[in-house]
Order: sequence, then structure tokens, then C-alpha cells
Amino acid sequence: MLDTAVIPCGGLGRRLRPITHWVPKEMLPVGLKPLLYWALDEAAGAGLLRVVLVVNPHKPVVEAAARQYQGPLELEFVPQPAFRGLGDALLCAQEALAGSPFVLLQPDQLFDGPNPTSTLLAGHRLSGLPTVLLGDVAEQDADHVGAFGRATVEPLDGGIVRVTHLEGRGSSHARFDTAGAPSALAPLGRVVLPGDILAAFEEEIALLPPGAELDDRPVLQRLVAAQRLAGVVTNARCYDIGVPEGYHDAVARWPARVS
Repeated sequence: MLDTAVIPCGGLGRRLRPITHWVPKEMLPVGLKPLLYWALDEAAGAGLLRVVLVVNPHKPVVEAAARQYQGPLELEFVPQPAFRGLGDALLCAQEALAGSPFVLLQPDQLFDGPNPTSTLLAGHRLSGLPTVLLGDVAEQDADHVGAFGRATVEPLDGGIVRVTHLEGRGSSHARFDTAGAPSALAPLGRVVLPGDILAAFEEEIALLPPGAELDDRPVLQRLVAAQRLAGVVTNARCYDIGVPEGYHDAVARWPARVS
């Protein structure tokens, strides 16, 4: 049964420095609510029952805030002692997942529109495959999101697509590139993955030099090569809080108001 999300909270927020020297990215407020609560509300709103939070012991405020969350979710905490990337965060959650499928839900992307995790789960039910949420990023908005890497797709039945090519993420300081087109599809921070996919992450991380970071892209590219990665396109607008421009846009969209 797919009822669990993994929310990685171990990142260092490098692109948002200097503010993240003092405030963890997951605690940045948007509309008087920290990013972490937006992610938890999204998981609960999509009908998930459990969230595994991968936390950095050097950011204790994140776990402390999560323990105060009042929503209808069972929360479990696992440490990521040293941040080695998103792929490493998923491996930290391996024991808690116990081989079950899960939704990877990255808390630094907010959406204005239909619940993106609900959209993702609906697409996964149709495809029966690992499924990634995709968004159409317009050229004029590309400098307000990070280097997600472009996706190429082909249509399947039921309004879902198969991902036929997926670029690497590129530099953490870069921005999205539509390659001169008016818009381009990009994978957003929501993916349904089977529990046994963690073996592929173990293989990938073993290939890295000491201290290097592993994100999810090499494993997603493996799925693409095997023609096993489906996608569903959301019409919700994505705000990439991982870059300063995206955070400013989100604060403007949801200003802090006390009613």
C-alpha cells in the first residue's frame, strides 16, 4: 500500500545563503507558515498517512517544529548524519521504508493549484510505474527556478506520459534552460518510487568518490533507459524556494497577513 512520503530535510540550503546560515530552509516562512508545514499539509491533503522525515542533527529546530505539527500524519524521524545529497537521504530512510513504495516529496517547492501529490498519485495509479511530476516551465520564468534539467516525453493512455530522456541537474548555481523554446518540461520535486529502487541508489553511491553527493537523477535516468519512468504534467504553478528568486515570488504570492 502506498501511504508514505519521504521528506528530506538534511540539505544545507547553499543557494539561499546567507539567510540559511541562521534559518534552515525548511523553516523559512511563506504566508506565516514554514515550508515544512506546507509539505506536510500537502502529504495529508493527498491522503497519505505517514511521513518519514530525514533530518540533519545540526538543524534540531526542524525536528522540533515537525513534532508540533497538528495534522493527521504519523511522523517518523531518521537522521542523515552528514549531508551527501538527496540519494543518500533516501538511503537513510531505507530501514523505515522496509521495502514499501513511497512518494519523494521535496519541501522546497511550493505549488499554486491542484495538490501536486494527488496529481502524482493519480498518474501512478494509471501507469503502474515509477512516476515523476512534470511542469511546463516558460522561458520567461526559467531564471526563477533551479537547474532541474529538461525532460522529453511521449504520450501514453489516460493523459500520462513516458519519460524518454531526462537531463542531469547541472550546477546548483545554474538556472533552468528551455534551450530557446517558449517552454520546456521539467521534473519537479515529487516522485513515486518502489521500495526496491533503493538498491539502485546503493549501487550509485558506491561509485562516488569519498565525500561526493548523490541526487536522485542517476537512478531516474536508469528508469528512463529501461522505459520504466512515467510522468504526469501538473497545471499548478511551481515556486522553487531553493533559489532566492523563487522564494521572493512565493512570499509575494502568499504575503504574511494576520487576520
